[in-house]
Amino acid sequence: MAVRADPGGFPQRRLSEVKGVTAAQMRDVQRVAQEEYAIDILQMTENAGRSIAQLALAMLGGRGRARRVVVMAGGGNKGAAGLAAARNLANWGASVEPVLAGVEEDSSFTARRQLQILRNSGIVDAGDMEATEIALEDQLARADLVIDALVGYGLEGPPVGIAAAVTELAVASTRPILAVDVPTGINATTGQVSVPAIRAITTLMLDLPKRGLLEPAVRAYVGELYLADLGIPLSVHERLGLRVSGIFDEGPIVRLKH
Repeated sequence: MAVRADPGGFPQRRLSEVKGVTAAQMRDVQRVAQEEYAIDILQMTENAGRSIAQLALAMLGGRGRARRVVVMAGGGNKGAAGLAAARNLANWGASVEPVLAGVEEDSSFTARRQLQILRNSGIVDAGDMEATEIALEDQLARADLVIDALVGYGLEGPPVGIAAAVTELAVASTRPILAVDVPTGINATTGQVSVPAIRAITTLMLDLPKRGLLEPAVRAYVGELYLADLGIPLSVHERLGLRVSGIFDEGPIVRLKH
């Protein structure tokens, strides 16, 4: 069964109804949510992970069993969300293969916690999940869907090191890719495309649309655009002058139409 970039079944909003934010504005949102509202980053990670998994499952035709999903996870909060999505997809019958693109000891607390949960759950073994070129090429060749959870919205230049190598392999594989928040290699604020850069068939932005992804020039890299609610109170956005009221009135995942 083919993977669908726009699986349907989700409420829709026009892009004209929402305002894109810069990376700096998104950092302010997360700072206020954590420091002044006591919203735990692990809670936001779980919310993101479940939404990623729900959209991925829909793209797979609503059935996880006998479908292979490779989750390319970096060491930051975006990678943690990808690993949380891997756990949910495994619970729903998919065969998941998380790939850690980086040194585990250098990962964020949230990424290390999600790795621990995966290992304790028996979804992955206690061995090394760091990406190797030969192993990843094989995993990608067998994947029905690839999830890009490599680098977050703060990236301002091209991916480097292992993230760059993994990105190149994913692009070369031509497998369908669901990007989390921002496709790796795309500037969230300006839309500038670096080399290498992920070409996603679908991008699930988190909490607020990223301004750079709304630029016409990057449509070939972001694919269909969706937006997921992280559970951040509307008052956080309002105090920062960001208009989001009503976006999620019909559900926690919405499709954004041009």
